[in-house]
Amino acid sequence: MHIITLTSDYGTKDFFISAIKGTLLSLEKNVNIIDISHEITPFHIPECAYIVKNAYKFFPKNSIHIIAIDTGKNKNTKHIVSYIDGHYFITSDSGVLSLIFPKNKPEKIIEITISEKNLLFPAQDIFTRVACHIINGGTLIEIGKIIDSYKTFQNALPTEINNGNSLVGEVIYIDRFGNLITNIEHNIFHAIKNNRDFTIQLPRGKKVQNIHKTYNDVKESEIVALFNSSQLLEIAINRADKNAKSGASTLLGIKEGDQI
Repeated sequence: MHIITLTSDYGTKDFFISAIKGTLLSLEKNVNIIDISHEITPFHIPECAYIVKNAYKFFPKNSIHIIAIDTGKNKNTKHIVSYIDGHYFITSDSGVLSLIFPKNKPEKIIEITISEKNLLFPAQDIFTRVACHIINGGTLIEIGKIIDSYKTFQNALPTEINNGNSLVGEVIYIDRFGNLITNIEHNIFHAIKNNRDFTIQLPRGKKVQNIHKTYNDVKESEIVALFNSSQLLEIAINRADKNAKSGASTLLGIKEGDQI
């Protein structure tokens, strides 16, 4: 059975996601539709990229991923389908693919040129038709024209300062538990640390001087630093989210974009 994933900033209150799924099933009954997330902060391209980047790789090759964020079409924004790392991605040319794939180059990029009936809802009108076209063996060139590149953005990178004795990263994502995910990768951290002791400076005079493997390596309500499944440095408070509003972000006074 073919797989189509959906990612959007539509939420679940409105009919949008149901309309997309209904259209897909009307066009192609032999399809498995899987939600990655519909709780992306509206128009938040980096947040969307982080979530899709860490999810798509677990799906079988040749899965089709519809990314419906900032899909409004205008003279400066194209709708595109790209084949990258053995997967199809159907989205707007918003720069999201460059953040998902800062190193991987696409094998093919097509600007979608098939007619659009619903200008307000291209994810339901256009993206679904493209996905089903691919499932039924259609070639990409039949639904558009080949282009050389898509819009690119640069992921924020940590910076060495103080003659290599300090590393400054930033919080790039806060998950539903309030855990703080930074842009400091495991290999970068250890290359700069180079067997030296270290201190992670946090606001309000808080410090962390150990990296743990799991959240439960520290006592409940204590700060823990670890490298998450994406191999990014994460700052959390063990089991501090029982009321859903008291995670590390709130208790430590740290928000997205803050330096670590």
